[in-house]
Amino acid sequence: MTPQTNLPRGEVHVWLCAAETTVDADWLAAARGLMNAEEQARQDRFVFERNRRQFAVARVLVRQILADYTGIAASELCFSANSYGRPALVIAGERVEFNLSHTDGLAALAVTRIGEVGVDVEDAERRSRPEEVADHFFAPSEAASLMALPEDQRRARFFDLWTLKEAYIKARGMGLAIPLDAFAYDLSRGRAAIDLAIDASLGDPRAGWQFHLEDPTPRHRLALAVRLPEGHAPKVSYRWVGPAEPGRLG
Repeated sequence: MTPQTNLPRGEVHVWLCAAETTVDADWLAAARGLMNAEEQARQDRFVFERNRRQFAVARVLVRQILADYTGIAASELCFSANSYGRPALVIAGERVEFNLSHTDGLAALAVTRIGEVGVDVEDAERRSRPEEVADHFFAPSEAASLMALPEDQRRARFFDLWTLKEAYIKARGMGLAIPLDAFAYDLSRGRAAIDLAIDASLGDPRAGWQFHLEDPTPRHRLALAVRLPEGHAPKVSYRWVGPAEPGRLG
C-alpha cells in the first residue's frame, strides 16, 4: 500500500488480517504506542492475552488502513462515537466510513467513501448451539428455515444468518439496540440472491441494501452489509494484509 490509497465512490474495500498468532512482543509494544489512552485502557480490560493480542492487531489495522486513505498519520487519527457506541472517523472536508470486526484468527475492516457499511466475521469452528440461539434470537422465519434443514447443514446456515444479522445492525450504527428478530433474511436462493425483510417498526426501507457472504478461510465466515446513497450495487474487493514493521501493516 502507498499513502493516500484511492477509494472511489461506489467501492467497498474489505481488509483482512490474520496476524494475531504471528506478531511478537516487540510488535505488540510498538502497536500499543499507536493507540490513544482510551484504546490502551480497553486493551487492558481484557483478561486473556489472546484477546489483548486480537485487540492490538485490530486497532493497528484500523489506524494504518485509514491513515493510508486519508494521509493522516496513524497515531494522529481521531475518532468519535455515536450514542450507541459506534466509532466514526473525525476528519474535515471528506468522509470515510468504516466498520471493524474481529474473532479468533481473523480481523476484517470494511471501508467506503460514503454510505452505510457493516462487516462481521465469526469463527465457525467455535462451540455453539445453533438451534438454541436461533430459537431465542432469530426471527421466526429464520429459525424455521434453519430447523427445516438436515441436521448436518444447520451449523453452516446458522453462521450465515448470524454474521448477516450482525453486519446489518452494525451498518445501521445501532448494534443490539435493534432487536434481532425484527428483521429476517431469506437464503433460499443462495448467496447470490440474499433477501431481507425489515419490520416496519425499525423505520428502515429495504431498498438499496446489498449483502455478501464469504468464506475468507476454511474456518471463518464473513458477512458484509452495505447501502450506498446512490442506490447502486457497490463494487466490493477483498485484500489481505499482514504485519510488517511495528509502525505499519504491509
